[in-house]
Amino acid sequence: MMMPILPVANGIMPRPGGGRITGVFVAGQGAAPLAGAGTGLDVLVCPWVAEDGGLYPVGVAARLVNVTAQTAVDAAGEELPVMTAVLEGRGHARWHTLTAAGGLVASPDVEAIGLRAMRREYPAISGAGWLPAGGFTEFRDPTDIPVTIYGADIETGKQVTITANLGGLVSQEQAHTIEHGVIRALRTYGLCTPRTLLDSIARETAELKQSVELGLRFALPEILGRTGTGACGNQMTNLAQFYLAREFVDNVAAGKSLDRSLHDARRRTMSQLTGELGITMQRDFRALQGLKKGMSHDDTRLRVETGKRVIGRFPADPWN
Repeated sequence: MMMPILPVANGIMPRPGGGRITGVFVAGQGAAPLAGAGTGLDVLVCPWVAEDGGLYPVGVAARLVNVTAQTAVDAAGEELPVMTAVLEGRGHARWHTLTAAGGLVASPDVEAIGLRAMRREYPAISGAGWLPAGGFTEFRDPTDIPVTIYGADIETGKQVTITANLGGLVSQEQAHTIEHGVIRALRTYGLCTPRTLLDSIARETAELKQSVELGLRFALPEILGRTGTGACGNQMTNLAQFYLAREFVDNVAAGKSLDRSLHDARRRTMSQLTGELGITMQRDFRALQGLKKGMSHDDTRLRVETGKRVIGRFPADPWN
């Protein structure tokens, strides 16, 4: 039996076991087939991964509860016919092959997946039903390093969290890097597995190093620690914001123009940062030094087995 696939680019999927979400589909992009299907249709909601340019094969099987024709207004003020669909989550599932059917992408071989049942062999954290917003890593001693990821329940809007103590398993810098990797994996794939965690860590650290390189090269302290998933809170970025604001205010008070005040504040800020944190200006080393010394990140690739143990210390979802 063919099961239609509904791609989502915002990471929002219904919580398995009855959670509901409301999606809006533009005519010509899935709306017409949904309107003709009516209620009761089973679909597979899967993340569209822009970085890879394709559908992630694991998502949430859902039941189409309600479909309503409406009119929306786009950014240019033009009216668009859309379909509002209410989806009720059933359980995690994956597709193996894709085909086109009735105007929708579909799969003839969707397989149900029991994430909790497979945790012992291949642990995973589900991002369905909630939106990860950020996280923080605490360091009490090498055996006590709690990592917390927080976000919001899609249906209720209430804050939810997942926490794992990674003490004795990884270092403080690795734990901070893992925090970012888990958030990125959940937002991108809707699922944090050993593979998506390692891929997300690699992409996150690459973007963090790029922010250091560009920040130092062009004297732009405001871009330090900024990646596709947001801003990293750390000693280097916190000091950069503080120094930049202080220097800018002082320059304006001294009678400099706004442009000159910002230009001088940026350069003074970067000079203070590199001096205080002991970061070299040598091109071959400054990005890595900024990542490790300034941002407390470690770009050492985790072993797959370590990734499994890391994920196994987190709950499968915020409600477990």
